[in-house]
Formats: sequence, structure tokens, C-alpha cells
Amino acid sequence: MTRHIRSLVVLLALGTAACGITLGSLFEERPAHALDRFTSTSDAWVDSVGGLRGSFVGEGTSHAVHLISTDTGLIADLVRRYRPDIIHGDFWTSLSRAGTVVLDPVAMQSQNNAYRPLVGSPEGHTEVQLTGVLARGSRCGWRGAQAELIVVSPPKEDDVPGLRGPVVGSFRLKGEVGDRQLRRAPPSPSDPLIATLLDRTRHAMDSMLDARLFRRDQPLSRVGNEEIPINSLLDVDAADIVPLRTTSGHTRYAVSLRERRVTASGDSTLAAVVMVWDSAGQWQQTVLGPALLRMQRGRMAPYGDSWTAVYWRRLQAVSGFEYPRDYLWMEQVDPRDGSVLWGILDPSGNVVVAAAEMQGPCIQ
Repeated sequence: MTRHIRSLVVLLALGTAACGITLGSLFEERPAHALDRFTSTSDAWVDSVGGLRGSFVGEGTSHAVHLISTDTGLIADLVRRYRPDIIHGDFWTSLSRAGTVVLDPVAMQSQNNAYRPLVGSPEGHTEVQLTGVLARGSRCGWRGAQAELIVVSPPKEDDVPGLRGPVVGSFRLKGEVGDRQLRRAPPSPSDPLIATLLDRTRHAMDSMLDARLFRRDQPLSRVGNEEIPINSLLDVDAADIVPLRTTSGHTRYAVSLRERRVTASGDSTLAAVVMVWDSAGQWQQTVLGPALLRMQRGRMAPYGDSWTAVYWRRLQAVSGFEYPRDYLWMEQVDPRDGSVLWGILDPSGNVVVAAAEMQGPCIQ
């Protein structure tokens, strides 16, 4: 058997060498393909015994953690199973008429249901307890409907991570739940490294945008050269920079940049992108974008039909579950209708773990 394995490795090495590929390069980590935006998505479902499974995006407070889903299939399954009494005729009309419906969390934690919820935050992740479930209707029908899950953490101890701020929740089987884990956050970047990360991101973003612009609009010019706020709540001319852990043990830096640009033809725009870098600049990964929005009289609109018309803010690193790696939590803003999505993304593959609409024309 060992001889066969050695022969296979030799043949593989010879074959790849003939194609100009080294054997090591087959196992080399590569940046994932970029996404252009979040969409409201979920892998959550109600299992055969009525328990919750899957992932949720949310936020923790001093009292509890609130996990949100706008997955219409999940909302419908929860209400039909636990509150069928409110349904009279069309489901979404019934839910809208009912407003906020309280579901019984105890019924979802029967002895036959072996799931346990986890919550990951910037401080780590730990097992929590489900204490409340709400379903909210919307005046728009299915759009704007929400499921809200309220979970609480165990009594505060030295080894229990804090769960305030942006979080990711996951409902799993008992055997899939690990021990509490405190997140050892990488050190924040120094001021010189922050300046370097911003310069790299600006150059990469402008290059990607220029490659798609009509010739009459090239090149883009930055508005002003002053320093911009870092990790602030500003939407325009601001950036978020957070260190994050990778599966391979490296420290990288996620950058969400939102800056004004003027095209060569005189259009005022907002350019946005989310990227990941290492300190040396050898790793370059586009996570989301680039996006370009027209700015007119203080309002934003799509620059054109082919352009992404959203931007990203409130970037945070939160503890992932499967490996000692981090997810990225952020808000996506669509200025066309004022909608705001909360999203959790696994940057190792640019995979959206969960995303839910938190604000918009249909959410009261």
C-alpha cells in the first residue's frame, strides 16, 4: 500500500511539473472569488421533531442575545408548527394581521430534540439557552417578515466569553457542540500599518473600478487627501480595519473602505469595497465589491445598471465555530430604499453564513 501511495505521489508530481505546476502549489491557499453583495439568506430550518437547526446573524445586549432571520421558509415552518391558530386564509396576510406572534421555546426543547445553540462574538463563543421566539408580520407580505430568537448566556464566569455586540448564532446537535472558547484577538495594526492597508485598498479598488469604467470616466480622483476616520460610524469617507485569525494560524486584516471619487467626466461618486490583506502585502483578497454609487445633492443612486449599488459598514471579526478562525460581521446598506442587511461571512471561502434584512421599506 505504501509503495502504491509513493508511486501515485511521484506520478502526480511528474504530471504537474509537465504542466508547469509545482506539487506544493496544489495545496496552496488561494483567495476566494469575490462577492458583489449580500442577499438575505439562511441555512436554518425546523427539523422533524420541531427543533431549530442552522445559523443566524444577530447582536448581543447586556441582557440577552437577539438572533434574526428573514428566511420566509423558516418563518412559515415555525408559525405553522407552533401557532397554526393565527392562520386564516393566506399565510402572510394572517401573519401581518397578527403583528408579533409569540412562540413557545419550551416546545422546541423537548427531550426528543437534541440540539444546543451556540453564539460567537468578538470575545469568543459559548453555549447558550433559548428563552424566547417571536415571529413578526409585515405590511408588505413576505418581505419584512422576521423571526427573532432570544438566547441568554450562562452565569458570568472568568472563562465565559462576553456576548455583547455583533454575533453569529448556530443551532447544532449536542455532539457538534464544543467547549467554550475565548477568542484570542490578534493585536490591532499599528498606525503605519493602517496607512499601508488603506493605500493598498485604495489602489486595488480604484484599479478594479477603472477597469470597468468607460474611457471618458477614467481615471477616478480622490476627493481631498486628509486622513479618514477608522472604525467610526460614518458612512462616507471612512474605513473599518479589523485583524482576524485564519484557519492556517495567520493574522490578516479586513478593510472596509467607503470613499468619494470624482470621474474624469465630473460625476461625484461613492466607491466601496471590502478586502483582506496580510501585513506584508503578499495576500490580497477581495471579499465584497467593488461598488460605485452616484452622489447627487446629498443622495445616492446606482451609477449604472451594471454596478453594485450598496456599501458596507460596521465591520467586525467574530469567533467562528469549526476551527480557530474568525468570521466577518457587517452591515450592508442599499441607499435606493434604505434597506440594511446584517451579514455574517466566512472569509476563508467568501461564504455567506447568514444574512437578514434589519431595516427597509417593509420593516416597521
